[in-house]
Amino acid sequence: MTQITFRAPRCFAFVKESNMIEGITRSPTNAELEATETFLQTPEMTQEALVAVQRIYAPGYDLRTAKGMNVRVGRYEAPPGGPAIVEDLQQIVDYANNQHSKPFQVHVAFELLHPFLDGNGRTGRALWAWKMLKRGLDPFGLSFLHNFYYQTLDFNSYNEEEFLPNAQTFKSWQENF
Repeated sequence: MTQITFRAPRCFAFVKESNMIEGITRSPTNAELEATETFLQTPEMTQEALVAVQRIYAPGYDLRTAKGMNVRVGRYEAPPGGPAIVEDLQQIVDYANNQHSKPFQVHVAFELLHPFLDGNGRTGRALWAWKMLKRGLDPFGLSFLHNFYYQTLDFNSYNEEEFLPNAQTFKSWQENF
């Protein structure tokens, strides 16, 4: 497998686009760039790595581990906050570390869970880029939206059982999306 590396200017463009998707028009901060670069070099994904980068992107908006810590994104209502969020996030982390999982699948699973009160989009895109790098793919050659668009078109080639670690959970979430 070809080793894809990233250079600071490419990481800058990625973080800038990720922020812009969220309506954040300022340039990325040094802390955001350093956290993203560190995150992308993580040898194996962990909840701790996700929490660390999310805390830089959205300080003070923790994991939704208590009942009532619910979020809504547009019309989509993420699974309710509570202790199950940690377990579900661990499933996604384990899935991300599976060599056969695809960046698109990992990203969508993370976004459907929406484990944090804020910062999920930027953290999810960093997770997508990490998975792209792990598979020897270049997450910086095209913009995130351009890459994700093509991966979305490939969705029809996925078997639903391989889409998420728990296809039944996906079906129930999908009904609300």
